[in-house]
Amino acid sequence: MTLTLLLAILLGCLLSGLWIPFALGITGLVVLYLAGHAASLTSVASIGWNTMENFVLTSVPLFLLMGELILRSGLSSRFYRGVAVWVSGVKGELLHSNVVASAIFSAVCGSSAATAAAIGTVAIPEMRERGYAPRMIYGTIAAGGALGNLIPPGIATIIYGAIVEQSVAKLFIASIIPGAMVTAIFLLYIWVAVHLRPELVPPGGSRPTLAQRWSALVDVFPVVALMVAVLGSLWFGIATPTESAAVGASGAVLLACLYRRLTWAALRDSLVNTVRITCMVLFIILGAQILSFAFVRTGINRQVSEGVVALDLSRWTLFAVITILYIILGMLVDGISMMVLTLPVLYPVILNAGFDPIWFGVVLVTLIELGQITPPVGLVLFVIQGISRAPMNEVARGALPFTLLFLVSIVLMALFPQTATWLPSLMR
Repeated sequence: MTLTLLLAILLGCLLSGLWIPFALGITGLVVLYLAGHAASLTSVASIGWNTMENFVLTSVPLFLLMGELILRSGLSSRFYRGVAVWVSGVKGELLHSNVVASAIFSAVCGSSAATAAAIGTVAIPEMRERGYAPRMIYGTIAAGGALGNLIPPGIATIIYGAIVEQSVAKLFIASIIPGAMVTAIFLLYIWVAVHLRPELVPPGGSRPTLAQRWSALVDVFPVVALMVAVLGSLWFGIATPTESAAVGASGAVLLACLYRRLTWAALRDSLVNTVRITCMVLFIILGAQILSFAFVRTGINRQVSEGVVALDLSRWTLFAVITILYIILGMLVDGISMMVLTLPVLYPVILNAGFDPIWFGVVLVTLIELGQITPPVGLVLFVIQGISRAPMNEVARGALPFTLLFLVSIVLMALFPQTATWLPSLMR
């Protein structure tokens, strides 16, 4: 009865157009009151305080600031052009550049939308001018942008670690091989597609000289060095995730100054956008924590766990059901809201089924990224549509093959969980 009441109130709040954090928080408060736990409402203030003082969440604005500074200082544009020089000579070179540049840029950004915006702003005009098929342009930028949270340091990974109390550093390191695997699958698909259908890409140009390649390293090296500094400090245990985020943000400021690209306007816009996104994320987490508290006090999470056990599903049948659930939710709500809404209920089920929480975190972030390029609410699709001014159906069609490739990647992670568990086991 309590679960039905909660779903009814939550659905009513969402359908009324209420902002998601308010919908989550109000649902939790109303359910507590109606279920006879009015005395527990006094704990809401402490929930808010305990949520916001979580030291791990300090890394969220720092990683966001790092990406914003790289983007707004113009270093991302130089980086993309440098990568394009190194990929030159391969059939469909700029399609490969989109994915490779996005994968590396993701490691200094942590946001799918920001990655798509950074690469798309530079790539779309140039690729249109050269005569690439629009579907391939939008598809590769969407696919590359969707790597933004999967390749560390992703904001969604930080949120997952904070909610389920798992090591964010291990989650970051666990994401490296899956992120590289997904990138390789995308590149393989592009290679096959352009060889089977040469009309999708223009004729290849001349190969750059060795001197031009070395010259392009000046544009590529800063972003790669920043990526190595952030991930290396985590791998060797030199810094916590928050400290590595501070290293990344400081490094971004230093690079922008060294290249004389840091203006007051760029700094102001970076800080404002960082604060705006951070407030949005933390507000969603606060609402979700109130709802999670209601789950525990009313016993809803226990009811769901007992109900799943009563179904007597095998581990992999359960995993398939949860995967399908997240795919459907990814079409309806944004990734962070989906995660904070479901984890309080589904995480105990995952643990009871014997799944590794680090491995599941990587799989969940991959599913979130799948939702980023799935209509009707795929955020990355809207970013690309806004940059290109192309019809949304054309952008979505371009991203469709890559949504299927994400599913292939999830199957591979399920068959070979070592892809996500091996590196964390080697950490110092």
